[in-house]
Amino acid sequence: MPAPRPLDEVAARTSFARFRVASIVEGIALLVLVVIMLMRYVVFGGDVPFTSVSPFWEQVSSVWSPIHGLIYMVYVVLGFDLWMKMRWGLGRMLLLMFFGVIPVLSFFGERWTHQKVEADLARRPTLQDEDRA
Repeated sequence: MPAPRPLDEVAARTSFARFRVASIVEGIALLVLVVIMLMRYVVFGGDVPFTSVSPFWEQVSSVWSPIHGLIYMVYVVLGFDLWMKMRWGLGRMLLLMFFGVIPVLSFFGERWTHQKVEADLARRPTLQDEDRA
């Protein structure tokens, strides 16, 4: 069985740095979206959604929702980039995407991913191993 291809540690760390920022931004954006939805439908929405909605919160929601969608797409692309650089399995990719769906989970997911990246870079061969020797 051939030896596994070495990882590019510099590229992996750069990719993780971008993913880390995206995780934090996505977490904040999702929390803002949840607050907007609560204000729109629970606090000012009345009993029947979409009929007695406050025009202000309806406008805020219509502006913020696509912005959050764009932020999530950037998060997914950067998660995919990290997944490719680390050569992880499909399950890890799905987990990275899932972290951005539930409020505050992206913050915990970022910490967990950081631990996995560090552990994998310490355990697996990298292109930079020769430079250290």
